[in-house]
Amino acid sequence: MPKQPLKAFVLLFLCGSLVEDCVIAVLSWVAPELWFHLFHRADPVDLDVALLRRAAGQWAAFAVVQAIALWRWKRQPLWLIAVAGARVSDLLTDISYILAVPSLTGLGWAALLPPPMLNAAFIAVMALAYRQMTTTPRRVAGTAAL
Repeated sequence: MPKQPLKAFVLLFLCGSLVEDCVIAVLSWVAPELWFHLFHRADPVDLDVALLRRAAGQWAAFAVVQAIALWRWKRQPLWLIAVAGARVSDLLTDISYILAVPSLTGLGWAALLPPPMLNAAFIAVMALAYRQMTTTPRRVAGTAAL
């Protein structure tokens, strides 16, 4: 089991991202026009809604993996690596979106700039926790095991 505060960060990232991914998946599928209004102050054009709903599928998949990880990570720490892998793909799509988007509202910038940094921190926390959980402590010669 990871030591505090790492354990708290694992739970914070898993729970927080689970809620976030569920909310944005539902919002982008159910109300794509609201998404474009909030983040771009524009109406969706051509394939915008289809591509947004494709992203919603990816966010829903993240939520499923994170829910399983939240349930299983203490017994099967490999789920932390599965979540970190999902977050790597999200990190890359976040950066791509920021670079490619033609316009964003103030809310859009506020909502889209932090995720790449948060995803990088998320990946590091999951990898560190996995390492702590799977590395056996080395014994120093001449000392007794505790």
